[in-house]
Amino acid sequence: MTTFLRFLVVGVTIAVLYAVLAALATTHLPWPKAVSAGVIWTAFIPVGYWCQRHFTFTTSTPRPFALGIYALTQVLGIGIGSGTSYLFATGRFGTDIFVHLGASGIAAVVSYLINRNLTFPADAQR
Repeated sequence: MTTFLRFLVVGVTIAVLYAVLAALATTHLPWPKAVSAGVIWTAFIPVGYWCQRHFTFTTSTPRPFALGIYALTQVLGIGIGSGTSYLFATGRFGTDIFVHLGASGIAAVVSYLINRNLTFPADAQR
């Protein structure tokens, strides 16, 4: 399986978990929707890093401070997720699940490009 396909499998799994939890949070928590989505995203940063490191980029050597670079990448994702939630979340689970899945997809493309080129250098991969 190629690096990109592994990235998609890991990313889709994490995105679905994020979208469900974020939609539940924006539906049921009394916090601003953007804050709810951002908190959930933040909780997934170490999980995502571990999964991407051990399942996706298995043949690469992470750069020094790889977790920090990954975390900065995810800050962009938090901005995408929170901004999308701010603009489009309705407080209805059925609608919000699609809002958060869309945000996850956009953030995934950005994350892959940064992680492949900066966090886990592609030249170390097969």
